[in-house]
Amino acid sequence: MTTSEKRMETLTKAATVLSKLIEIAYDIGAVGMAVTLVLFLVDRSLFPGTLVQGAPVPGEAISVHGFSIVFGNPDGTINSAAFIIFLITGGLVLSHMAWIFRNVSLILRTTQGQTKFSQGKTPFQKDNVRMMREIGIFFIAITVAELIMSTIAVLVLGPETAEISVGMGDAITGILMLCLSQAFALGVKMQEDVDGLV
Repeated sequence: MTTSEKRMETLTKAATVLSKLIEIAYDIGAVGMAVTLVLFLVDRSLFPGTLVQGAPVPGEAISVHGFSIVFGNPDGTINSAAFIIFLITGGLVLSHMAWIFRNVSLILRTTQGQTKFSQGKTPFQKDNVRMMREIGIFFIAITVAELIMSTIAVLVLGPETAEISVGMGDAITGILMLCLSQAFALGVKMQEDVDGLV
């Protein structure tokens, strides 16, 4: 094995470990959102002001992965509907991000031949193509979920009080991942043709 191959293998192992750690962090965040939502619905007195200290600053937004919403009322109390919308959206977004990084980790491991469904040490495998498509779909689903929850926020809170923000970068990333998965699907077909000739 050459020095550059060893370096590439070390880099792939590091990327696999990092993607797994990021997946776990997003899972913890999603569970935290769900637990906070349940606690808030059960007993709102647990949240006298804001989660950090003092009362929420009127007009200040909380944000998760591109979605932000103002949850403080002008009198300094928490707007329950806005907070619930934020927690639901945050849970959806963070769980989708965890699935994205799960697939990234699996793609890296499959490419190295380390999964039970791996077909050798090659990136051109049907399972990798499927997981790349799933990554694209998850990114697009994040944007769709944020847009739906933004619409619900406007309907529930009213257009005069709903201050929301949604990023479109995830939809663009999703479309690019779907295009990339098509290129890899062609690579899988070409590799199968070459293997059939040998």
